[in-house]
Amino acid sequence: MTSDAKPIRVYKASAGSGKTFTLAAEFIANLLNDFNPVDNAHRHQLAITFTKKATNEMKERILQYLFELAYVDDLTKVGILCAVRD
Repeated sequence: MTSDAKPIRVYKASAGSGKTFTLAAEFIANLLNDFNPVDNAHRHQLAITFTKKATNEMKERILQYLFELAYVDDLTKVGILCAVRD
Protein backbone atom coordinates (compact mmCIF):
# COMPACT_ATOMS: atom_id res chain seq x y z
CA MET A 1 0.00 0.00 0.00
CA THR A 2 1.41 3.37 -0.95
CA SER A 3 1.34 6.34 1.36
CA ASP A 4 -1.32 8.07 -0.74
CA ALA A 5 -3.67 5.07 -0.73
CA LYS A 6 -7.10 5.60 0.77
CA PRO A 7 -8.44 3.35 3.51
CA ILE A 8 -11.00 0.68 2.74
CA ARG A 9 -14.53 1.74 3.59
CA VAL A 10 -17.22 -0.74 4.55
CA TYR A 11 -20.88 0.27 4.53
CA LYS A 12 -23.22 -2.05 6.38
CA ALA A 13 -26.83 -1.03 6.88
CA SER A 14 -30.37 -2.29 6.56
CA ALA A 15 -32.42 -2.24 3.38
CA GLY A 16 -33.60 1.18 2.26
CA SER A 17 -31.01 3.08 4.29
CA GLY A 18 -29.24 4.66 1.32
CA LYS A 19 -26.27 2.35 0.78
CA THR A 20 -26.60 2.44 -3.01
CA PHE A 21 -26.76 6.24 -3.03
CA THR A 22 -23.76 6.44 -0.69
CA LEU A 23 -21.67 4.02 -2.76
CA ALA A 24 -22.58 5.80 -6.00
CA ALA A 25 -21.72 9.18 -4.45
CA GLU A 26 -18.38 7.82 -3.19
CA PHE A 27 -17.59 6.46 -6.64
CA ILE A 28 -18.38 9.80 -8.30
CA ALA A 29 -16.45 11.73 -5.63
CA ASN A 30 -13.38 9.57 -6.14
CA LEU A 31 -13.70 9.93 -9.88
CA LEU A 32 -14.01 13.72 -9.75
CA ASN A 33 -11.51 14.39 -6.98
CA ASP A 34 -8.78 11.92 -7.87
CA PHE A 35 -9.08 11.58 -11.64
CA ASN A 36 -5.77 10.99 -13.38
CA PRO A 37 -6.07 9.51 -16.87
CA VAL A 38 -2.49 8.24 -16.71
CA ASP A 39 -2.83 5.89 -13.73
CA ASN A 40 -6.48 4.89 -14.33
CA ALA A 41 -7.14 5.02 -10.57
CA HIS A 42 -10.85 5.30 -11.30
CA ARG A 43 -10.68 1.73 -12.58
CA HIS A 44 -9.46 0.45 -9.21
CA GLN A 45 -12.65 1.00 -7.24
CA LEU A 46 -14.48 -2.05 -6.00
CA ALA A 47 -18.04 -2.21 -4.73
CA ILE A 48 -19.47 -5.54 -3.65
CA THR A 49 -23.19 -6.17 -3.42
CA PHE A 50 -25.09 -9.29 -2.48
CA THR A 51 -27.56 -9.36 -5.34
CA LYS A 52 -27.48 -8.79 -9.08
CA LYS A 53 -30.38 -6.40 -8.63
CA ALA A 54 -28.33 -4.20 -6.29
CA THR A 55 -25.35 -4.37 -8.64
CA ASN A 56 -27.46 -3.27 -11.59
CA GLU A 57 -29.10 -0.52 -9.53
CA MET A 58 -25.73 0.88 -8.48
CA LYS A 59 -24.34 0.68 -12.00
CA GLU A 60 -27.40 2.42 -13.44
CA ARG A 61 -27.29 5.11 -10.78
CA ILE A 62 -23.60 5.85 -11.41
CA LEU A 63 -24.20 6.04 -15.15
CA GLN A 64 -27.21 8.31 -14.57
CA TYR A 65 -25.13 10.67 -12.41
CA LEU A 66 -22.32 10.75 -14.97
CA PHE A 67 -24.83 11.51 -17.72
CA GLU A 68 -26.34 14.33 -15.64
CA LEU A 69 -22.90 15.78 -14.99
CA ALA A 70 -22.02 15.65 -18.67
CA TYR A 71 -25.21 17.14 -20.07
CA VAL A 72 -26.79 19.44 -17.49
CA ASP A 73 -26.67 23.18 -18.13
CA ASP A 74 -26.69 24.24 -14.47
CA LEU A 75 -24.41 22.09 -12.29
CA THR A 76 -25.94 23.54 -9.12
CA LYS A 77 -29.09 21.55 -9.91
CA VAL A 78 -27.30 18.18 -9.95
CA GLY A 79 -28.12 16.53 -6.63
CA ILE A 80 -25.12 14.20 -6.63
CA LEU A 81 -22.76 17.18 -6.59
CA CYS A 82 -24.21 18.24 -3.25
CA ALA A 83 -23.51 14.78 -1.83
CA VAL A 84 -20.03 14.66 -3.36
CA ARG A 85 -19.16 18.14 -2.13
CA ASP A 86 -20.22 17.34 1.43
